Amino acid sequence: MAYAVKIAETKSINKAAAELYISQPALSGAIRDLEREICTEIFIRTNKGIRITPDGEEFLTYARKICELQNAIFQRFKGNKEL
Repeated sequence: MAYAVKIAETKSINKAAAELYISQPALSGAIRDLEREICTEIFIRTNKGIRITPDGEEFLTYARKICELQNAIFQRFKGNKEL
């Protein structure tokens, strides 16, 4: 989900891959897998870049919230205890 959010923020799979420090093919594959898993196309890929589908916009609304909650959990608990 964080990958999809980053692509939406940068409006580019290539830019998102660079910021995430992963290869573009790996990122594209991860997004394809996610779209298959949720049975929904998030992005339309064109030779001019990507566009977010209407279902993708709805998905990203939830994904952003989940990512924010995950970050809050890590900030709250990270470093407080050693395992």
